[in-house]
Amino acid sequence: MSPVARIRTALVLVTVVALAACGGSGGSSSTGTTTTTAAKSPPDGTRPELLRNVPEPVITVAYLLQDELDGLGYDVGQIDDGYVARVVKALQRFQRAHGLPATGAFDQATAVALRAATGRQSPTIVRSIQSVLTELGEYRGEIDGDYGPATTAAVTAVQQQAGITKYPGQVDAATLAAMVDLWRKKQLPSPQEAPTTGPDLLKIGASGPDVMSVQRRLIELGYRPGGTDGNFGVEMLSAVTAFQKHEGLDRDGVVGADVRKHLAHPTGAGPRGTTPTPHVEVDLDRQIAFLVLPRGTTIIDVSTGSGKTYVTPGTTAPQVAYTPTGTFSVYRAVDAPVVAPLGTLYKPLYFKEGWAMHGEPVVPPYPASHGCVRTHDWDQDWLWPQIPVGTPITIYGHNPGDPGAPDVPANAGAGY
Repeated sequence: MSPVARIRTALVLVTVVALAACGGSGGSSSTGTTTTTAAKSPPDGTRPELLRNVPEPVITVAYLLQDELDGLGYDVGQIDDGYVARVVKALQRFQRAHGLPATGAFDQATAVALRAATGRQSPTIVRSIQSVLTELGEYRGEIDGDYGPATTAAVTAVQQQAGITKYPGQVDAATLAAMVDLWRKKQLPSPQEAPTTGPDLLKIGASGPDVMSVQRRLIELGYRPGGTDGNFGVEMLSAVTAFQKHEGLDRDGVVGADVRKHLAHPTGAGPRGTTPTPHVEVDLDRQIAFLVLPRGTTIIDVSTGSGKTYVTPGTTAPQVAYTPTGTFSVYRAVDAPVVAPLGTLYKPLYFKEGWAMHGEPVVPPYPASHGCVRTHDWDQDWLWPQIPVGTPITIYGHNPGDPGAPDVPANAGAGY
């Protein structure tokens, strides 16, 4: 598995593991009490109840933690989507090996040790935590992978709202569950699709020849699954999700019977045009983007304006999260993170006023941005050098709750 895939998978793992350990019922919010009992996966392999209908950004944290630990030799067993006891034990072993208190919770010291162990200066697991905290309105700093005082304070604020007193400022199972509760209370976007069921499923954490075969087919069709190493990491998760979107299937990133059928005989349309090259097309309805190059077209996973109303920090006027439609061109490209009032835009490609196509640590499979076109960080790293200033970007389709009027609403915001 590539280093990027490992980091991102590890981050998802932290979040999911925490949720599973907390236990409870997926259809209701917690009452603020905490539990340290790890939830066990049912024998049929379905998710524990608490992990159903959990927002994708939170789940990403738990996946990434599991994968990162496993990549460093701390066996977590089958990589899945739970902050269960075996993951806590693996994190404790990592902490002991680095002279840290073996709490099994993720904190600043653990993040520093993880950064040293992997050699990465900006761990995606931390950036994903910061991204979730930004969406919750608790973090206003740069999404930079530094688990510093501002990140610690934001985690503590979430814990205080949930009445959590153990491990202040550290991310454990109970804290991740509290993030889910706060996400729901703020009525932020939630999953829209039921999980894929049936035999012979491939999902994140899987490995082997079958995964490699799917990776090769996705590449043939113009997707970016992160190589052909036979490991189902987060890059493959986003590629499968983009394929499902393109084909009009449920968007859960799992390879089942429907995905296999469409891989053999894809029916999805697009792009609409082949010239000029390069050019970008963003399909709001399917939440995908096409990069059209002379050598072919690549399809990537994106998330655009949620249609929700928000207020930018330091202002009082409400704005609507809206992604404008029409044909624009890149007028400014920044090869670095740009801090905005609502979050950090990674390598933004600005195409209209404050609207940009930019990277993000986690990209939900549904409209979730404040107006910008969000891509996965690894896709933005690949896109950025291929989209020079002047490149056309055409956006079509409908914003949530919008009939598709050509005029941008007066209170539309680019946001983040």
